Order: sequence, then structure tokens, then C-alpha cells
Amino acid sequence: MTGRLRRIPTAIAGLTLVAATGAACGDESSGGASASDPSTSTTSSTSASTSASPGASDSPTSNASPSDSGDPVPSPVINRAVKAAIKDDFPALVPSGVPEGWTVVSASYVAKGGGLWQIALTDPSGAPVALMQSTASSADLAAQLVPDGQGAGTVRISGTGKWAVYSGTNMAALAKDLSGTGAVVTGPDQDTAATFAEQLLTAEDSGNTDGG
Repeated sequence: MTGRLRRIPTAIAGLTLVAATGAACGDESSGGASASDPSTSTTSSTSASTSASPGASDSPTSNASPSDSGDPVPSPVINRAVKAAIKDDFPALVPSGVPEGWTVVSASYVAKGGGLWQIALTDPSGAPVALMQSTASSADLAAQLVPDGQGAGTVRISGTGKWAVYSGTNMAALAKDLSGTGAVVTGPDQDTAATFAEQLLTAEDSGNTDGG
């Protein structure tokens, strides 16, 4: 397998999602990088709202749109952290912008185990939203991040196509396999997760190959 986006090592195991662990994952000794928003507390918000109801199949893209709350803006926190992933040829997904009212809590990349890229945010209500991407399959990541999640069809996301939907008691997840990696976006409900997923492109496609 050739190409800078296809040289992905073996899958990692034992992943744990914590919305505010960007700093720990980005320890210099691990060969990664991280950044956090100095104006934001790393404590996650209160429990998320009820997740999207299961049973939908190939539902249309969420009505929520960045334009509803203003144009998305670039995040220096994410752009700094993604440099290590780019250097490692890891096809990290990054948002072309963060919707108005959203806050980036942390972003980190760790090269160990094939690569682990994470972004933690909060939406305007303070609910946690996160992206996790690794060489594990998206189905395996979703099972770890939303243990009680049930398949709830698919949703089409502009720019990246069809994502699988998982609905849990207090969390929803969108999952997709791409470029030898699995990626999962979690949020309090499907629409919130989709609002962030709509911004995602590979670092190369988003123009962040120089780290922004």
C-alpha cells in the first residue's frame, strides 16, 4: 500500500475517551503533540441530553448548520496539535472551522500504537462533543465510546459522505472508516454530532498541511 495517507500501522487497543485529556495524550515523550484552549476549563459539562431515537435508516444530513449560528472560524488549538499527525502521515480529520459558540477544549495526537488523534469541544450549551480517530475500525471505536449504543441507520455528511449512527442512553455517535483509520464523533445527540462532523476534512484537504 502506497501514498502518504495509506501508511497506517496496526490498530491500537484499549482506547478511552475523556473530553479533557488532550494534554496527557500529547506528552512530548510519546512522540505526539497537544494543545488546549487557555480560556476554557478542561472539565466536561454536565450530562448530555437524550440521544437521537434509533430506527432511522439513511437519514438526510442534519438540519443543524454552522450558518445557523454564524460562520465557522479556524482553531489555532487544533491547527497546532495536528502538526505531529501530519508529520507522521496520519490522515487526521480536522474541522475547516469551529461553529460560533463552540469551544475547543483540547486537541492531541499520539503516535504510539499506530496513531491516535483526538479533539474535545463543547457546544454552545456546554455539552461535550469529541472526535476520536485511530487505526482501529470505526465500529470498534463506537462500541468503546458508546457501550450501550445501538445502530440507528446512517446519515450523509457533506464532504465526507455516509456515516453510521449509534444511539445510546446519553450519547450519540457517528462512525466512519477512511484511509485505513476509523473515526467517531460523539455528542449529546445525533444533530449535535453531525453539526461538528459537517466541518471535517482530512488535514491535507483542509489546507492545514503546514499546521495552520
